[in-house]
Amino acid sequence: MNWVSIDKTKCDRCGLCILRCPRVYSILDGEIIAQADINNCIACGHCLSLCRTGAISHSELDRGNFPVADEAANFETGTFIRFLRNRRSHRHFKNKTVPREQLETLIDACRYAPTGGNAQAVEIVVVENRDMMKRLSDHTIDFFISAGEKARQFIARLAAEGKDAPESASRTLQYGERFKLAREAGGPDPIFHEAPIVMIFHAPQDRGASKDDCVIASTTLSLLARTMGIESTYIGLLVTAARENRHIRSDLALPPGNEIFSVLIMGYPRLRYLYNIDRKPIRTRWLG
Repeated sequence: MNWVSIDKTKCDRCGLCILRCPRVYSILDGEIIAQADINNCIACGHCLSLCRTGAISHSELDRGNFPVADEAANFETGTFIRFLRNRRSHRHFKNKTVPREQLETLIDACRYAPTGGNAQAVEIVVVENRDMMKRLSDHTIDFFISAGEKARQFIARLAAEGKDAPESASRTLQYGERFKLAREAGGPDPIFHEAPIVMIFHAPQDRGASKDDCVIASTTLSLLARTMGIESTYIGLLVTAARENRHIRSDLALPPGNEIFSVLIMGYPRLRYLYNIDRKPIRTRWLG
């Protein structure tokens, strides 16, 4: 089945579709023709976006959701840099519910974040339930305490052999001890920090760009959330624990083959940072 059709009464033969996608579009006897299917088209929509006469139709895309591009919708460069520098990782939140409609707006906008090969395979689990957060936090802490004990034994064996432990083992041991003490102290949740919202981004693990797709999606969502007064931070601890702890996957009912690649905690911030933070310059090499 051909996904694309061209209305020849509208086509002005500008050739932009051929320039953008020669796998689908070509010219024959002076007419532009198209053959698109699962083998050569990723339904990116670029051909429809470029077609000024509206001659192209695509069965896999909703033509009604192609509004005219608003070129005025842009940030002045300096303003955007200030917006980026104002972002902080927040772990202290007000005891205030984030309205469902705002979360839905964030998620809907997030679908326009780019994905490798236009896979659009990112899925999100939104956790608002405190009991579920407690279970996920406990599973994560269990994982790091167990991993820390294994690291302790590993370091001891290396020491007996007169060898130094790798930094990764020492770091794992530190995490294990830290979370063991936190559990014994019974203080605030050291994983999700009492945040009102946990967003978990997951995707099929067999897609090469799944991790990138999830990180791009979560970053897009977190920056947009700032325009609503909602702040966030990334929780890589759950991502790490979920690779080994089957209870996390079970509690979240992840689809078979999907893995967690990015996690955000979100809410209205309790702390107001007054100054931007200094950062080291990025080491850069120019090859010209």
